[in-house]
Amino acid sequence: MEDSLLRAAAFEIVKRLSDTGKKLCAAESCTGGLVASSIVSVGNASRVFKGSAVCYCDDAKRAILHVPAEVLEKYFAESPECAAEMARGALEIFNADIAVSATGFLDANTPPQKKDVAGTVFFGLATRGKSVKTFELDLDVSKPRNEKRAYAALKALEIVLENINEIPSC
Repeated sequence: MEDSLLRAAAFEIVKRLSDTGKKLCAAESCTGGLVASSIVSVGNASRVFKGSAVCYCDDAKRAILHVPAEVLEKYFAESPECAAEMARGALEIFNADIAVSATGFLDANTPPQKKDVAGTVFFGLATRGKSVKTFELDLDVSKPRNEKRAYAALKALEIVLENINEIPSC
């Protein structure tokens, strides 16, 4: 996948949020900061982007994003439930209007998680005053790791674009 797709999506997000004055943040696990990096590669991103928390391990998800331990124990960190909590946590921490999160397995997973979630990424999208939405992306595990990571980051940006009109007005 070309970096130009990430840049184009990030540019459109910055442009559209700049027009509304709304603020974006992210919570990233498997994308490892690529969502944030894509956004801040656009000029004037500071007008709309509050930040991103890269929380790769469960302890960070709990301590930084306030993902409940019960969610991590019952559903695991690589689940739609965790993605929803990550987005909720980021929205509050960064005091933004919209938050996107990404968590999942870019490659094969390790026990005790189920084998059928290998190559599955879950996304959460939280907006002020609305319920959190979750999304799922199935990746081809045979592709190179960074290609899958870039594809997941692009999907996160596309989710923001597809839902940007749902951000409540102040």
